[in-house]
Amino acid sequence: MHYKKVLLAVDGSENSRRAAYETARLVDGGANVTVLHVLDPDDTQKDVVRSSTEREWNKQKKDTLSTVIRYFDEADIDHKYLARRGLPSREIIEEANSGNYEVLVIGSRGLNIFQEMVLGSVSHRVAKYSTIPVMIVK
Repeated sequence: MHYKKVLLAVDGSENSRRAAYETARLVDGGANVTVLHVLDPDDTQKDVVRSSTEREWNKQKKDTLSTVIRYFDEADIDHKYLARRGLPSREIIEEANSGNYEVLVIGSRGLNIFQEMVLGSVSHRVAKYSTIPVMIVK
């Protein structure tokens, strides 16, 4: 089965890159992929006081996002990039439930067990509240 309208949620992580790769494998040339990147306002405020190490991490994140887009360019898959600002899980769920997509693909996050017990992960929250199928890529 090939999906035609896919929402891919990315955050610039390695898991996002893998999710993009799997998305490109899931769809064919007739598909339309929306790459959604949610900028957390808390992270954006911290950007002002980032150290050079954190700036380097930010550069790696941008490089990963450009790699994600390149997967679809090279496979000749129609895609668009959508950036939002807000709480990632809320923004992803809102977009996924908009009625514009058949499936949502998201990378799993590497939270440690304690963080996941206390906070939960974005991918699990999204899977719980999405009204469309969710594929979580490890």
